[in-house]
Order: sequence, then C-alpha cells, then structure tokens
Amino acid sequence: MSEAEPKQKAKRTYKGLTIIAIGTFCVLIGLGTWQLHRLAWKEGLIAERQTKLALPPLVISSPLTSKPLQFRRVEIRGRFLNKKEVLIGPRSYRGSPGWHVVTPLELSSGSIVLVDRGWVPGLSKGVAMKRTIPEGGDAQVVGITGWPRKLGYFEPENVPEKDQWFRIEPTTMAKKLGLNRVAAYWVTAVAPLKPRGFPIRGVGNQLPNNNHLSYALTWFFMAFGLLLLSIAYWWQGRR
Repeated sequence: MSEAEPKQKAKRTYKGLTIIAIGTFCVLIGLGTWQLHRLAWKEGLIAERQTKLALPPLVISSPLTSKPLQFRRVEIRGRFLNKKEVLIGPRSYRGSPGWHVVTPLELSSGSIVLVDRGWVPGLSKGVAMKRTIPEGGDAQVVGITGWPRKLGYFEPENVPEKDQWFRIEPTTMAKKLGLNRVAAYWVTAVAPLKPRGFPIRGVGNQLPNNNHLSYALTWFFMAFGLLLLSIAYWWQGRR
C-alpha cells in the first residue's frame, strides 16, 4: 500500500462526515424554524380563543336553530335527564383516573343539549357513577360550546353498542339514548351549580399548551452543539 492511499481514504472519510454534518445541521435548523412557525400559529389560536371566552355568555333558548361558534361561552336553562347520563373516557385529571359525565339537558322548548358536567374519579364506570351527584330541578348552565371534529389517526372509535364512549358525538349518542331534537354541539359546563362533590366542572377547558418555543430552542441548541463539534473536529484534523 502506498503512502498516498491512507491519506486519500482519510480525505474521503472527512468529506463524508462533512456532508453528513452539513445535512444534519440544515435539518436541525429547519426543525427549529418550523417550531417558530408553530409558535406563531399557536399564539394566534390562543388569542382567538381568549377573545371568544371574554365575550359575555350567549343565552340560547333554541339550540336547534342557534349555531354558536366553537369555544363560545353560552348560557342554557333546562332540566337534566339524569337517567340518560353517559360517561366519556377514561380521562385522567391531575394524575388520577376518571371519567367525564355527560348529561342531556332538556330545555323548555323541548330541545336537548348534551352537557359535559365535569370530571369524576374512578377506575371503573361503576365507581364513577356512585360518586356522581345528580342535578335536580331547573338548572342554569354556563359553559363552552364544542363541536365534533375529525378523528385523529391514533384515537379510538366510539363503540355505541357496548356503551363505550371516548368523545362526545351528539348525533350518535342521541340515537343510542333514544333522544330526539338534540343539538349538533355540546356544552362543557364551567360555572358550578353546587360547589361541592363531583363532578368537577371546567376540566378540559384549559387553553392549549404552547411549548413550541422550548422545542425550537432545543433544535437550535442541538444545531449549535453540532457546529461546535464540527469545528473542534476540523481544528483537530488541521493539527
């Protein structure tokens, strides 16, 4: 083997590592930039929701004709149909397992709105039901509207025939419960009628998390660390 061959081999290795380093650096910078775009989008989304939530509650008496925007605060009055109650979940709250209690509310017009009354703890539905305090008499509910959305790739489907509900679907639930004149949206209660016991109201109404800045900084720091390592490697090679 000639003396030139090891040098040529080392040179090819150096070139290969350089190409890999440059490609990785560009990918890391691209991911950081993408997270900055996501940050701007999320801030706009949060600001939009905060604007809606700051509006005074919209009083709804005819839910079948009214179509409030999603995340809009509304006020409805009626009578809870406790015997038609269903549990959504399981859903955790502060590290504890539990369920969301959804109860139909019948308005004076005869129309019905599904109301997410809040979260109740329990590993099983039976335990959760025993801890749920029914609402009696006329009720006034102030809450936030929700509309059905497209199912995510990894989200399970509801199984009505087995009474397994992972999300609220007013049309499907109405058919299963034998209810008519049910609104296409639901209301997640935020103002408690009775400030005691379960369910805990307002759970799940928090604004979306916004961690995109920390994600962007992570990618940029990784790119900066790669740059420092590349410079150190290059300097060592020169020596």
